[in-house]
Amino acid sequence: MTHITAFNASLETVAARCEDVVPPVYTALFERFPEFEELFVLDVDQGARGHMLNEALSMAEGLLQDDPVAISFVSAERMNHEGYGIGDDVFEGFFQVMAEVFQSISGTAWSSEMSAAWNAVREKAAAAKL
Repeated sequence: MTHITAFNASLETVAARCEDVVPPVYTALFERFPEFEELFVLDVDQGARGHMLNEALSMAEGLLQDDPVAISFVSAERMNHEGYGIGDDVFEGFFQVMAEVFQSISGTAWSSEMSAAWNAVREKAAAAKL
């Protein structure tokens, strides 16, 4: 199983078990990095969070495919987030949080191939610096 196949299988598994992944992902993110919750004070309908999560998932898939647009986008977003005081550890930590939440939601359906795919996402996100 390729990383992209395993990554997409992880998303399908999560989608079958959780109607809306935004709340559990951001709950976990704010538990790990509580200082950033205040950045979302105006996001009362969680629309910004949902948009950011969707973008991150799209870019994760692109990173696995070595898509230069995804690499450039992640690099640009890294610099953009620095303006909010979000360093590399938090920026890259978002991908870690997603993987952990998705693994928790998936339970026994989570596979070692899915873990390997998400590890590859994190490695490629960490390397996406122009």
